[in-house]
Amino acid sequence: MALQLTILSPEKRLLESGEAEEVTLTTGEGLIQVLPGHAAMVGTLETGTFSYRTPGGQTLSGFISTGFFEVRDDKISLLAETVETRGDIDLERARRAQARAEDVLKQIDLDEARLQKYRRKLERAMIRQKLAE
Repeated sequence: MALQLTILSPEKRLLESGEAEEVTLTTGEGLIQVLPGHAAMVGTLETGTFSYRTPGGQTLSGFISTGFFEVRDDKISLLAETVETRGDIDLERARRAQARAEDVLKQIDLDEARLQKYRRKLERAMIRQKLAE
């Protein structure tokens, strides 16, 4: 038995009703793994990684940012702000983003909103690099 997996973002329909034997994703509750027969649930996605294993045994992974997910009747839907597969990640761009974020975070006069914004940018850049390397 397999899960039906849908992964969407405003810019991309990564997967619609694809089959997966297991799905691992970063949620507001931490990293979770969904297998066939999983209890119904709805939750928030957090910036991090996702992966899924196809019935053929291939594991595919990528980067995902904030959004929502739903698990119901062996169907799992991920609706995220950003979704990138491992192959979509531009490693040099992620390195530049990390350097820019670190430069801004060194400033002494950052207000709280800007501090949080650049911490999130740094986190995303580092996750992308880890995934791409």
